Amino acid sequence: MPKKIAVLQIDSVLGNMEANLQKIDDMLGTIHDEDVRLAVFCEYGLTGYCTDLLRIASPIPGRASEGLERIAHKHNIWISGGTAELVGDKIANTTLMVSPTDGTVATYRKIHPFGDERNAIVYGDTPVVVDTEIGKVGMTICYDFIFPELSRGLALQGAEVILCSTFWFADSISGPAGWEPEQALSLARIRALENSVFVAMACRTGEEVASWGDKVRAFGHSSIVSPVGKTIVSAGLGESIITAEINLEQRDRWSSYAQYLNDRRPEIYRKILDT
Repeated sequence: MPKKIAVLQIDSVLGNMEANLQKIDDMLGTIHDEDVRLAVFCEYGLTGYCTDLLRIASPIPGRASEGLERIAHKHNIWISGGTAELVGDKIANTTLMVSPTDGTVATYRKIHPFGDERNAIVYGDTPVVVDTEIGKVGMTICYDFIFPELSRGLALQGAEVILCSTFWFADSISGPAGWEPEQALSLARIRALENSVFVAMACRTGEEVASWGDKVRAFGHSSIVSPVGKTIVSAGLGESIITAEINLEQRDRWSSYAQYLNDRRPEIYRKILDT
């Protein structure tokens, strides 16, 4: 039986975890395809980003993990997505991996903080690869995807699929310039191609008010990319669900031909990377 992945492109309700859990529950209820075995949603999907994250954050285990566990069990599907994790008197930008039978099997804290996050969050320091029904899955969050070393490391640890839960913002009225969809879509294709992995990039959609006071527009355009760097399916701007088959036999055939990982020259790279 083929295994498929779904990306849930959502417009998070700011500061309302229960509303966002219900949104994910409702979206999963519209998927009438038993081959879909893993669903992924965006960075801070359960909380929103530009809100009082410390107020809404929950420890793990806690409200976020327990809510996703309930939904995963109800729909008999793996779920991965982002929340604000309460860590002492601070937060971590965290993505969960939840099994429909075993509950929360992994948590991943964002390793590369961006902008104000440098002073606001607990950094992660542990790359994560999880055994799931669709294969070995590596986890990243937003800015992590800019750093090729992390995705390469996940591939070297055996990842066959890499997830990126993200809030790429497009622009604001007077704040810093943002991206456009083509940049993010290209990044997903590059990470897939250079590591011979499937990539599922779950992007936020909608608008939030940033710390500098302007609206920040998330541009959506989530995508699922094949190991040859081809976009299999991509979303538009609004809330939506996209799905694609994760064919690991296809990946293995490609990897046996294009042996990118085997053809590396790490002894050469160390001369510049260790400086």
